[in-house]
Amino acid sequence: MFANTENAARLQSNLINFFLYCAIMSSHMFIPLFSTELGASSLQVGLVGAAFGFAYLLSSLFFGWKSDLLGRLIFIRFGLAASSITFLAQTLSFSLVTLFVVRALVGFSLGISTAALTAYMYDSKGDMGKFSSYGSLGWIGGAAAAALLTAYNTLFTFSALLSFAAFLVSLSMREKISPESKIIPRPLIVIQRNRGILFAFFLRHLGATATWIILPLFFATLGASKTWIGLLWIINFAFQFIAMRFVERFSDKAVFLIGQGLSIVVFLGYAVSSYYLQAIPLQVILGFSWAFLYVGSLLIVLRSGEEKGTASGVFFSAINLSGAIGPLLGGVISQFFGYRAVMLFAAAITLVGLLPSLYRLRVNSPEDDRLL
Repeated sequence: MFANTENAARLQSNLINFFLYCAIMSSHMFIPLFSTELGASSLQVGLVGAAFGFAYLLSSLFFGWKSDLLGRLIFIRFGLAASSITFLAQTLSFSLVTLFVVRALVGFSLGISTAALTAYMYDSKGDMGKFSSYGSLGWIGGAAAAALLTAYNTLFTFSALLSFAAFLVSLSMREKISPESKIIPRPLIVIQRNRGILFAFFLRHLGATATWIILPLFFATLGASKTWIGLLWIINFAFQFIAMRFVERFSDKAVFLIGQGLSIVVFLGYAVSSYYLQAIPLQVILGFSWAFLYVGSLLIVLRSGEEKGTASGVFFSAINLSGAIGPLLGGVISQFFGYRAVMLFAAAITLVGLLPSLYRLRVNSPEDDRLL
């Protein structure tokens, strides 16, 4: 067992984050293909993804708020236990309706633990960049597992075992006192306080998720095999892991802006690519852009007030709202205007979020701790 120290708390949180994101990616990788084999149309594939995203959104917002009132560990442990059950329940998805319901339950169970875990790590004075990097490392592990195991039920069972392993780690975690806010946490106030950064982050991630849903298909049209498509994703995840380990050394405001700018470069780069190998440097830049954007915005939101659990929940809600809407937009735009139009759309709405950020950074006083 781990010693009851802040260092142990950080180690445990990092390990849980790795296990959890590995579990998420192992299941998530082939859900679109699994959906089509159950008879789903392109729209229905998007609806399955939306069910996961909206359930995750509502759950992370509610349970992140509750963790400010009742403590972190109860929600970390309950969420991890629930996730192991719902991941395993995916093996019972014999119809499209069943898959829709189970994926919503998976999203809901993940939302119980993720916001509380992030707040717990922040409470433990952990490096949020390194903490986030273990999530990216988990994505790499999950993608590798999906490539090796391939069978749907095997992957779903593997995800359940990883989540259960994370639950076992959480049993050795300790919380000295329940985090008591000096004020009652109010999600709407947290959203209002961080509305600018959440809006900019949401727009960028909306464009990104619209792009990711069709990106493998786009790479295939550029000549990429399935192996190369997988390698291109791994390049992205690997550089996320590298960048996240040092990004917290720099200004959270600066790295957030850089992340937005690099995202525009990547989206435009996709739009003008004519051969899949041209995507290699873009995937490297993408890894840095997401690391900068994610860690920078997460730190700004967490540092904006005392309600760390509520702030984490709001942040993950923004991620999952864009994750629910983006794939539907990507499918519609690509259906009528082609793949490259999706990438141009992503670049345009990211720019819409970036310009106000630049303006507000210029007019804010040096002592103002908030970007927006």
